Amino acid sequence: ASQASAGGFALNEQSISAAGTANAGRVSAVLDASTVYNNPAAMMQLKQAQFTQAVAFIDAQSKITNVSGGLPGGTTEGDIVPHTFVPSGYYSSGDKGGWAWGVAAYGSFGLKTNYESTFAGRQYGDKSDVKVMTVQPTLSYQVTDVVSVGVGPTINKLTAFLSADPGTGTNVELEGDDLGYGYNIGVHAKLTEQTQAGLVYRSKVDYKVTDGDIRNFPTPMGLLNVKAQTKLTTPESVELGLSHQLTSATQIHAGAVWTRWSRLQSLNVTTPVPAISQAVSEDFEWKDVWGFATGVSHAYNDKLTVRAGLAVDQSPVTERHLSVRLPSGDRSIVSLGAGYKLTPNSTIDFSYTYLTEEKRNVNLPGDMATMKAPFAATYKNTASIYGLQFTQRF
Repeated sequence: ASQASAGGFALNEQSISAAGTANAGRVSAVLDASTVYNNPAAMMQLKQAQFTQAVAFIDAQSKITNVSGGLPGGTTEGDIVPHTFVPSGYYSSGDKGGWAWGVAAYGSFGLKTNYESTFAGRQYGDKSDVKVMTVQPTLSYQVTDVVSVGVGPTINKLTAFLSADPGTGTNVELEGDDLGYGYNIGVHAKLTEQTQAGLVYRSKVDYKVTDGDIRNFPTPMGLLNVKAQTKLTTPESVELGLSHQLTSATQIHAGAVWTRWSRLQSLNVTTPVPAISQAVSEDFEWKDVWGFATGVSHAYNDKLTVRAGLAVDQSPVTERHLSVRLPSGDRSIVSLGAGYKLTPNSTIDFSYTYLTEEKRNVNLPGDMATMKAPFAATYKNTASIYGLQFTQRF
């Protein structure tokens, strides 16, 4: 769901316990088995084996104003992001005497928009559904009393579906999938008894869709179906976090993440028909971005911990290439959360996140070669994200 992502279409809903502090310090704080994703090196700090299951529910809204152009008689309802669930699951072995292992399954990237069938700008995009599900086996090792390291190869399944209506009343559809491979590397340091630091590198992943399909492309001879090939690279990122025990009950957190979205410059689609290849290929020219977060967690008593956080994320989408598929802007985020111990070995976590984006002006000049009409509109996006998580220790 694009409006709930961590810049571009990177998802940020892997850990509900970390979401309570707007993900501030998630690579430094040791929370539960979601640490397998947050920072694989920090698994050494989990003394017990444990399982964590999480789900986030995303309710996003778009307000579309200042509309001009598009197909005659078109509408702009603004309800473009369907309600979406983002699940994840983790297992950590706990400390095995200087080393630990774990496994994670989570959504790493996602984009979902779906306009009404009469949308005025549907020549530029009707439905978009791109998702990457990741499985990550992980090992960590205690190097010294202060420093531990961890590494996890990632197996990533990309599925993509994009459609648009060129004005013929029939959607042109592009669909494909591929497996890609990468890795996550983490370092965790206990700087003092009160302060912990973490650093995580998540690698880029290359995808080659060699057996995609383009359906219903209009030609003078009728609708044409052809095979298609394309390449896509999801970006690497580097995240730094700090967590400090301010008092026996209160911990403060800070985090910063850099993402190399400049890897996404274009989507070049190859087909047996050059005119189709040209019509469905797109330029992006995205830029690298930063995100920053700060948060606090407070143990109210032995059972209840409350959390809060603030964050800002830059959008990688430049004004020149802003599209109806991802009309995303820089965003401000506020989060609240809580963790409650049901028993000494089981915990349930809740989070609520509200984000709002700056207004963005989509201005598409039209294309005589593909008969696309000019379209312009102003988008204002907001989202509420509700998280629920359960952890069982053994």
